[in-house]
Amino acid sequence: MKKILLSLCFIAAFIPCLALSVVAEDVVTIGIYQEPETLNSHIGVQTVVTYVHKPFAEYLIDVNEKGEYYPVLAKEVPSVENGGVSADGLTITYKLKEGVKWSDGEPFTSADVKFTWEAIMNEKNLVKSRSGYDLMESVETPDDYTVVVKYKEFYAPYLTRFSPVLPKHILGDLPDMNDAPYNRIPVGTGPFRVTNWVSGDHIEMEKNPYYREADKVKLDKVFFKIIPSREVGIAQINAGDIDCVWDLIEAQIPEMEKNPEITLCLASALTSERLILNFSTPVPPNNGNPDYPHPILADLKVRQAIQYAIDRQLIVDKLLYGKAKVTAVEIPDGWAANHDIIPTEYDPEKAVQLLEEAGWKVGADGIREKDGIKMRLKIATTSGNQLREQVEQVLVAMMKKVGIDMYIENVPSSVFFGSWANDADRKKGRYDIMMYTTGPGIDPQEQFSGYFHSKSIPTEANGGAGFNYTRHRDAELDQYIDLAGSSPSMEVRAEAYRKAQARIAEILPHIYLYRRLNVDAFRSHVKGWTVSGYGIIDAVSTWDIANWYLEK
Repeated sequence: MKKILLSLCFIAAFIPCLALSVVAEDVVTIGIYQEPETLNSHIGVQTVVTYVHKPFAEYLIDVNEKGEYYPVLAKEVPSVENGGVSADGLTITYKLKEGVKWSDGEPFTSADVKFTWEAIMNEKNLVKSRSGYDLMESVETPDDYTVVVKYKEFYAPYLTRFSPVLPKHILGDLPDMNDAPYNRIPVGTGPFRVTNWVSGDHIEMEKNPYYREADKVKLDKVFFKIIPSREVGIAQINAGDIDCVWDLIEAQIPEMEKNPEITLCLASALTSERLILNFSTPVPPNNGNPDYPHPILADLKVRQAIQYAIDRQLIVDKLLYGKAKVTAVEIPDGWAANHDIIPTEYDPEKAVQLLEEAGWKVGADGIREKDGIKMRLKIATTSGNQLREQVEQVLVAMMKKVGIDMYIENVPSSVFFGSWANDADRKKGRYDIMMYTTGPGIDPQEQFSGYFHSKSIPTEANGGAGFNYTRHRDAELDQYIDLAGSSPSMEVRAEAYRKAQARIAEILPHIYLYRRLNVDAFRSHVKGWTVSGYGIIDAVSTWDIANWYLEK
């Protein structure tokens, strides 16, 4: 017994020394109020997927805070001047960086780039978009560090492809990647690697030991904590329980500015909150089929009436504390903006006039009806988003004033933004009106082609690819989008986008509410991040997470 006690005392005497020898890890905990449905961004459509994948996934070419392209896995940005782009723009040559490894230690080569194209074009893979990749005639790999992409026709936003690159050695032998383990614990070439994902709780990453500049990475771990809502995130960052909270809203800026321990990352985004209106019937078995029009929303006058019935400035002033701007266009600024399109004024009398002209008469209960159909419309968005829920309530009240019965039915983000395979209402066309934020990346072609071209209507035949959830078909709009995507001239492209936006304003598949700010909050001891409103896919503050560090 004495020997045991002596041993315990001996050990106890050294505990303080042992404790001093433990090296504390630099860990940043980030609160995210959406849980990704996948970490494979070629399949996942949620904004949070891009935010979480940036620490481990890399592109051939990316965009910096100035909106400039810069090489990541490529040695340089291909151009006519450096021989990377042929005179006709149909052949793009990428010279890859040598010595790059995947986070499992396997070498990154040109074979991975070619496989990425093959995987995206594999009809069994339920990818969110094949835009641009479907115009590639071939992807050749003359050696391990050279990729030659040959296009069938000129594709203007060619620099935005291969974002990110997929690992052939992980996914190459699978018939499809839809349910691959990679989608939860992916392998990447970025500064961090995913080590654990506990559903409903957290996603954990650690410094990637195979990262080519691992010595420059200051953080040891990144911990994405899945939280119920933005409001919970605010409470936790104020209490110091987390270091960062993702995707706050403009209305929360005044509250956050009161805390001297908080620094806000504010970036003017190219995205906007909008209503997306279904042109096709939402009722099975013909739901989502544009040959079967929506009994209410297929009428242009009804869509115009809804727009006139919305007081967008009131929403911005009262719910967003004036921190946002009312908008009516897909491209709010920059080289392809159309500043001639002005948001319609709030005019409920005009709304009533249009509804009357369309044959919708007010019934005994104050709700309009036509041919025995009540003017009842469901609006849906992501649950747990307080601002959106407040906006919905305001919209319901505004619609009621003109005789439209609008009701709310929200679902979790993973369900709302679900895939075709997951039978999501958005993909299958089982909805009336949806409300969420989207917008173009650094090059607007994929956004216009995906959301507004008739070829991008999700169907069984195309595996649900494309974002034309409104199911509109407009030959004039298609013509402008095709021209913008096929011309080498930036002037021609810009004019085509301006005309496309004017046409969108005429046919109203979307009703724009306000332009977004990207708002993330950091505890003041988190340093090294850079504000950027640009991105190939989305603008996210994790784009330069390799530079983050903790101030001691």
